[in-house]
This record gives sequence, C-alpha cells and structure tokens, in this order.
Amino acid sequence: MTVFVSKVEDAELQIRILFKKKEDLQNCIHLYNILFDRVMKTLNYVRFDRKQYDPTRPKIIPLAKLEVWPGYVTAVDEHKGGLMLCCDVSHRILCQKTVLEMLIDLYHQNVKHYQESVKKTLVGNIVITRYNNRTYKINEICFDQSPKSMFQTSTGSTSYVEYYKKFHNINIKDINQPLLLSIKKSRTTPDDKESIQFCLIPELCYLTGLRDEVRSDNKLMREIATFTRVSPNQRQLALNKFHDNVSKSTAAQEILNSWGLSLNKSYNKLKGRQMETAQIHFSKTIVSAGKNAEFSKYAVSNEMLEVIHLNKWIIIHLKNDSRAATNLLDNMKQCCKPLGMNVSKPTIISLDHDRIDAYIQALRRNITMDAQIVVCICHNSRDDRYSAIKKICCSELPIPSQVIIAKNLLNESKNRSVVQKIVLQMNCKIGGSLWTVKIPFKNVMICGIDSYHDPSNRGNSVAAFVASLNSSYTHWYSKAVVQSKSEEIVNGLTASFETALKIYKKRNGYLPENVIIYRDGIGDGQLKICLKYEIPQFETVCGDRIKISFIVVQKRINTRIFLGSDNQFDNPLPGTIVDQHITRLKTYDFFLVSQLVRQGTVTPTHFVVLRDDANYGPDIIQKLSYKLCFLYYNWAGTVRIPACCMYAHKLAYLIGQSIQRDVADALLEKLFYL
Repeated sequence: MTVFVSKVEDAELQIRILFKKKEDLQNCIHLYNILFDRVMKTLNYVRFDRKQYDPTRPKIIPLAKLEVWPGYVTAVDEHKGGLMLCCDVSHRILCQKTVLEMLIDLYHQNVKHYQESVKKTLVGNIVITRYNNRTYKINEICFDQSPKSMFQTSTGSTSYVEYYKKFHNINIKDINQPLLLSIKKSRTTPDDKESIQFCLIPELCYLTGLRDEVRSDNKLMREIATFTRVSPNQRQLALNKFHDNVSKSTAAQEILNSWGLSLNKSYNKLKGRQMETAQIHFSKTIVSAGKNAEFSKYAVSNEMLEVIHLNKWIIIHLKNDSRAATNLLDNMKQCCKPLGMNVSKPTIISLDHDRIDAYIQALRRNITMDAQIVVCICHNSRDDRYSAIKKICCSELPIPSQVIIAKNLLNESKNRSVVQKIVLQMNCKIGGSLWTVKIPFKNVMICGIDSYHDPSNRGNSVAAFVASLNSSYTHWYSKAVVQSKSEEIVNGLTASFETALKIYKKRNGYLPENVIIYRDGIGDGQLKICLKYEIPQFETVCGDRIKISFIVVQKRINTRIFLGSDNQFDNPLPGTIVDQHITRLKTYDFFLVSQLVRQGTVTPTHFVVLRDDANYGPDIIQKLSYKLCFLYYNWAGTVRIPACCMYAHKLAYLIGQSIQRDVADALLEKLFYL
C-alpha cells in the first residue's frame, strides 16, 4: 500500500494506491524459498550452502576434536500433488581445532614443504568464523600477509589486529600467522565478473567437512556415522521437531501468515510399484538376485560370462612384500577354477626401494606389446604413487593395470574374498565380462555421460562419455575430454558420439536404430540449457536415421521415500518406483530405489526424461533404468545409478584426479571392455 497526501486549500486529500497482480504459482516458487530462508534465520540456524544447521545442539566427538551440527535442508516446489515443502535431515562436521593449530601441526610435520602442504590441505575447503557464524571458501593462502597488514576501510587505513579489536572485541594472539583469502562473486553486477575478497585470520577460523585423514580412519568414520546415518524412524522424529520449532516460533509464523502460507504436519502417502526380481545370467547358469538385489555368493562361484585367460602378465612389488605377492598367486590358483579362468605364471619384478621412480622405470622396462595386464603391489596407499602408475599405464604405455595394497593380501581370514574380487576386476580389464541381465532391445546403443570438477577449482574439468557396443551391454567404448574450469555442460560431445557410432557399426555391421543417453551431474537449474545445448549436439550426428532418448540422472536429492504406516517406517526394497504425486508438475520424471540399505535411510535416484523420440514410454524406461543398475562389475548387486553413468563417473574421476593434473590439455581416448 502506497499512501499520498495532497493538500487542497484547507482540505487534506489522502490517495491510496494498491497494486494487485495475480502471478502464476511457478513464478512464486523462488519467493517461497526465500521465505523459508527467513524462517530459518528466526530459528537462529547457520547456513552452509543451501542447508541450515543448529549450532546450539552439537554432538561432540572429543577424541577427534570434532563436532556434528544437526540441521535441515528445505526446498519448496510445485509437484503433481500441489505446492510442497521437501524437507530432509542434514549434518555438518566441524573441527574444534582452529586453522592456526592445523598450520602449526603441518609445519612440524614437513618444514621443507610447509607452504605446499598447507595449500594442498586447505585450498578449496570451507571454514566457519564463530564470531559471526559465517562460512567462507578458502581460495588462497597469503603467506606474504599477516594480522599486522593494513587494509582500507570507509574510515581510512587500519590493521587486522585493530579491526578485530574495535568491531568484534577480539584480541589476536599470533600476529605473524598468514592470512586466508576467500573470493566471493558479487551479485550486484550483471555479468558476475566482479568479486569481493575476504582476508581471514586462521586463529579465528574452524574447518568444516570431512578431511582426508578423517575419511581414512575407519573407526572414527563409524563413530561419526552413529550421528549422521539416520534411520527412517529417527528421520521422522527429526522432521516432527522441525515442524514443532516452526509452529512454536512467533516470528516464523508471522512470516508465513503474511504470505497466506501454513505448514501442515501431514506426510504425503504415496502409491509406488515394485519391479520384478532380476535374473542374473552367467556363462552356464541363471540365478535370481532376490528381493535384496544382491548376488555376491553366485558371482564368485559361477563361471564368468566371457572369460579371458591370463597368459602373459606382470607383477611388480617391493622385496619386503614378497609374501603378499605369493599369497596373491596361491589364492588366484584356487579362485580361478570355479570362475573358468586359466592363469599362467607371471613375470615377477621385485623392487629394492619404495620410490615412485622405481615403479616408473620398472613399468617402462617390462611392459611389452603382448602383455595383457600389469599388477602393482604397493606397500601402502599414496596418491602420488598411484597417479604415477596410472599415468604410465593409461597414457604413456597403454595397458590395463591393477594396483593392490600389500596389507590387503596379508590377512589370512579375508585373503580369499579379496583375491576373488581382484580376479573379477582383472578379467573385466583384459576384455572379459562377468554377468548380464536380459534387456530385450535390438539395435539400441546406451550411453552414459558425467563430468569431474577439481574441488580446489584450480584444475580443468573432465567430461567422460561411455557407449555400449554389444546387445548384452557388457562392452563399452569410452572417451574423456578435458574442459575449461567448472564447465558442467559438456562440449565436444559430437566427436565422442561420432567415434562411438563408427566403432558400433564396425563391431555389429550396422548403426543402432535408437540411442538412449543417461546424463549424470545435471541440476534442476541446468535442465533447460541441457535441452537446448547438449541434445542438439547428438541430433546433428543422428539426423533422421537414429532416434534419441535423453534421460538426466540426479542422485544428490533430498527426497526420501519410506515404507510403512502409522509411526513405523522402513526403507523400501530395491526396484521401488514412484512416478506420481511427488513428481514435478510439468516434467516427465520418476524416482527409483535401486539399492538395499541396511544402515540409515535409502536415497532414491531421480530420473528426468527430457526427450523420448522412440516413444518407449515410462514402463520400459523405468525397467531399463533399474536393470542397468545391475551391470556395474565392481559390485555384485545394484548401484544407485545406471552402470553407464557409473563407468563415466569413474573414468572422469580417474583422469581428473590421477592423470590430468600434470598433463595440460590431456585427451584420453581408449576402448575398454567391462
């Protein structure tokens, strides 16, 4: 309401202007999400990205000096069942040690390479400053600055020491510590090219999230999981608490009431469908995957679908790890017989020193054209050694490679199961296949696309493209392409797709009639760009000859589906489909639960069908999507996403993490069988 007052002679006129407009619900969605951000602020929650956490109820893990903040993630959207709030439980890990304490530890661990180790540990991570509960991403470490350094303010020049004393009443103790640089893009400029720089004091910053050393500590991860892996019943209790918090907050209710909104406590009761139990085809037998969609005991006791005998291969190990190499060979002799695989004696190379250059020289000297695979037994897990081995074996001297940690071969009770899995992997890498499921398609190619981004935002992104080459969907062509930094929408798909079609025709004698593409790594905000930009790249190659179906796979979602009624909830079984009520209003989409989860709550996968030129319809696409989850050969069961997406993800990660780092404009194109 705008009110104007006009004086005419002795009289006073009041003019009221009220602008009313009826807006479509879809145009108000972003407003409703802003409202819930305001609601969270009234509850004094701290925001990390799009999630909100309660700093007043931390769960402490004293030995590791960690604390777990409980919180929620909310999203309002228009679904087929109406306007809904999707709310889920979330957790954030915070370190109780300051960044300065971490810097001191890193200095004592490695004085010579202190600065490099600091950058590797901190750059790309998120820190929180407790004095204002704000979060910042570390982009750089300023070793040439300290709290004594001067910077400009609206009132003149001041030092960081003086600034924190004046505005936050904080006395900085260490005046020689380096500063952390955080760069945030400005929202005021239309092109988003301008940025705001924040210099932070390590003494006042606390690292958030899981660090590598925490992830590698299995005992600590199990302790963290007791807080973060929430069962369906616990999740419902947490959601009830969220509703009560909002209902009891006067300020939150005022915000909702001012827009005519109210939050109902009722949950959406859905009708879902259960897929038929899958039949797993081995070379000579067919077994049922069962209701749990697991068949690991059959995978190691039946002859593999396509066996490649191991005639010429190489083992490289340290002299100290000779027992591990002997255990590997002894167990392979026992494991390979039921799998139908013959294993000849390998060429064994024993190294005197555990140095990267020793492995590199051994590989260069001993890899021959007729060698099928090289096995490297390493004394311990080291990223730099692993990367060096993979660079040689993927780029310089292309050969399938298997890297094994020696201690995994020294546990007598687990040796057999470990070696069985290694044999299965090796058979895949040298051209064999393990099992398949019946997919009654003729002349259909299935593709998978994913991309990898360097978490520190320094390196280039890697896009991976995978395409099936046979009717049993056990052989795949792959290509990885390096992109410019943080580029999610894949460029150069045309060349990758054209090459895949040529190889498909060479192997089968004809081109596919239809192509089904599963695209991973696309968020809701990029769906329109994907529709206008990526799909046309495939259309230019296909023309009128080949029909395209394009399906986006979203695994990082907050929707949860529970089985049960009243107050007793459980996880739905693998093969559960929901395609109504909670699906998008104007989108062809569905949710699929493909995995069995014994701890915590299962997360369904969201499939969005952007194109279906072949008119398969929901039933066929849903069945296909579920069956493809059985064909990832590193797990004798189902995975969360179709196997083609999983292979693309693994390839993009391998190139981005291990191979691409020191090779500018690297381009890997390689045919591999799985």
